[in-house]
Amino acid sequence: MADRDEELRGLQDEIERYRREIEHLVKDRSEYLRVSAHQMKSPLATVLFSVDTLLGNYAGPLNSKQLRIVESIRNGGRDLQALIMDILELERFRAGEVELENVDYAELCTQATLELKEKIQAKNINFLSDIPYQRLLTSGHRVGLKHAVYNLLENAVKYSQQGGMVKISVAFDEGKGLIETSVEDRGIGIPEEEQARIFEEFYRAPNARLFDKHGTGFGMTLVKQIIEICGGTITLRSREHEGTTVAFNLPLLEVKEPETAGKDEGSSRKKIVVIGGVAAGPKAAARARRLDSEAKITVFEKGNFLAYAGCALPYYISGQLKRQRELFKSYSGLESATEFFRNVKGIEIKNLSRVTKIDRERRVIEYREVFTDRVLIEAYDVLILATGSNPVIPDIPGRDLKNIFALHGITDSENIKRALANDLAKDIVIVGGGKIGVETAEALTVSGARVTIVEREKEILPFLDVEMAALVRKYMEKKGIRVIVGNNVEELQGREKVESVRFVDLTLPADVVILATGFRPNVLLAQDAGLQIGETGAIAVNEYLQTSDSNIYAAGDCAEVSHVVGGKPFYLPLGSIANRQGRIAGSNAAGRRQKFHHVTGTTIIKVFDYHFAKTGLNERQAMESGFDPVTVYVPDYDRDIFIPGAAMINIKMIADRKSRKLLGVQIVGKGEVAKRIDVASTVIAQGGEVEDIIALDLGYAPAYSQAMDNIIVAAHVMENKLDALFQGISAVDAQSVIDAKKNCTCIDVRSSQEYEEERIPGVESIPLEALSRRIDEIPRDRGVILVDNTGAKAYQASLILRANGFKKVSILEGGLRMWPFRIARE
Repeated sequence: MADRDEELRGLQDEIERYRREIEHLVKDRSEYLRVSAHQMKSPLATVLFSVDTLLGNYAGPLNSKQLRIVESIRNGGRDLQALIMDILELERFRAGEVELENVDYAELCTQATLELKEKIQAKNINFLSDIPYQRLLTSGHRVGLKHAVYNLLENAVKYSQQGGMVKISVAFDEGKGLIETSVEDRGIGIPEEEQARIFEEFYRAPNARLFDKHGTGFGMTLVKQIIEICGGTITLRSREHEGTTVAFNLPLLEVKEPETAGKDEGSSRKKIVVIGGVAAGPKAAARARRLDSEAKITVFEKGNFLAYAGCALPYYISGQLKRQRELFKSYSGLESATEFFRNVKGIEIKNLSRVTKIDRERRVIEYREVFTDRVLIEAYDVLILATGSNPVIPDIPGRDLKNIFALHGITDSENIKRALANDLAKDIVIVGGGKIGVETAEALTVSGARVTIVEREKEILPFLDVEMAALVRKYMEKKGIRVIVGNNVEELQGREKVESVRFVDLTLPADVVILATGFRPNVLLAQDAGLQIGETGAIAVNEYLQTSDSNIYAAGDCAEVSHVVGGKPFYLPLGSIANRQGRIAGSNAAGRRQKFHHVTGTTIIKVFDYHFAKTGLNERQAMESGFDPVTVYVPDYDRDIFIPGAAMINIKMIADRKSRKLLGVQIVGKGEVAKRIDVASTVIAQGGEVEDIIALDLGYAPAYSQAMDNIIVAAHVMENKLDALFQGISAVDAQSVIDAKKNCTCIDVRSSQEYEEERIPGVESIPLEALSRRIDEIPRDRGVILVDNTGAKAYQASLILRANGFKKVSILEGGLRMWPFRIARE
């Protein structure tokens, strides 16, 4: 350990020696300056390489002191490398070794701006750009001028606070023959007494050194020299804590209209344009490239991030995913999806480019570059719309207060993480109890805050039937999440930041509010282009995913799908559907004729260690679709109970009374849910009946399932019910009977001990073993509801009662295991 410390200090001293030597050479204007700078490049690179070599030679992690030294060496080395390059470039300018040429200054500024976009995005800078679309010709050095603009913009970003403002403005005056440029920020500014020295070599203002210790102090010297050699002048004005504006002018030689871009008339290559770069879009582009190696494929994405896992954002917020890059698929060791698509796939990626118009007649799109504000066009032969969805933001008074967020992208998740940092949020309210709201609630409990979900419907997770959703709600409440259902938010209250949420009958404190009230398809482009919008509000497509214009496809969250049960249009924004549609849209754009089949609407979610899933129709949807639904509820362990890890799952199965067609399945519980829901989805997709599940030959071993798998048991129970072998009653209907004290007797047939431990209020106890001898205690002129843990004992009890002449005997389906309402305990 001591040897490693000594070698690291030696490398640190060597970096500092190089710095002093360079400063001495520059100040003395040594004739050997350029030679010496060149000579230092190789040993400096060797020093940086030695750091990694040294770390590999010693086992064990670095301590905090060593980590600081390593970071200091690396930062210092990078600064010196940049300084050497600046010195060499400056000396070339001073020696008159650069040749001036006519350059398009507007294009040069645009390129410099685009190269900085990652740094701008990283600090969440409000970046404003006013660069003319015309070509502004000046006499200058292309590389030098671009370096100067880049350096000024980089400084503006560097010395701005997180979320600050930076603006570049370029104007021209043909009468005066001038191009005028200003770079403005609202950053730390420069003290008035220091401003006269800003263009001196190696000078950095004291507040700049405190704000960011890395830098050479040579950049502004180089910028000034470049501007003056190109025939311009540069000025600076600044106020400490308020910001800085650097302005310079250059000679204007000529103004030209831009060349028309995008038509590519002389090329026979098919032009495929994809709008949207998160899920369906990249999938479509990759598939099209696989089938057509010659096509010109371009993906436009309004945001900065391409091909990330949007469904994983709650895991990123919770910290289960530690780094942002874990949201992105790994692409063979490349840094990013953008690099992979460009360099490996040969697909042009235009992120931070917002498409504003589709001209179907000319087959071109019009787009605006976010950073440069330039408006350009791109031609297409085939267009794929993968514009996704937008979060529904409810019109609630106070929604513009700070610390109110939606969760619909990486930027949103970063904002939420910042709001939660340092344990500043003690109370969090989530408005909306759907899939996103529930998943986000779990993620936010990691912060230690009190989390409340508010859902205006009578139960959370509206895609489930209420009694199934209630089981999930009860489990979440057990985990410490407060859930308020059947209540609307009246107002979000606070001064600058949200402080509380007001309902009709109560007010809750809130440091952070998450709006999770659903999504609507992003169809504005399609609407403006005159494409047909379906009854769900999404883009209408045929089985090949073609829109009403056969040259335009739609895929993902912006497009309608059709449900396999009934064939009606359906809107379901899921990553699984988006990826499948993207692949088919890409295939068809490349010339194939593949069909996208109807969906079963399969959804599966995990919250804490509880799973819930649904496929097909729920009971309400089945009735609305004209079916006569029959339901059964079956709780049981997901594998043989003696296997470690065996856990309960609760199944609700729905079938049509007349046709016996399987309509839907819902499963909740701690056990294995996914494989059962996938079995049900497969049968529903094939239009199967209940008996088709019974006939399945599923894999069995005690570690994976019981000898008769849960889904098959549920189908057997459904078969019995359809054949009128027993009469069941749902928990919802049973609760209504109990509450109304209707003409019915409710009997718990479990053991007396089980009854004493927990029971449904209003239900009396007659154990199954005592039922025959106590049968005269049960009124024969009233209905009977039989209760046990799962329904198995209750079924046996029903046979006894029926054999003794009782006519109106019902079994509480699902028993206490699936009872979603209040349970009395001793």
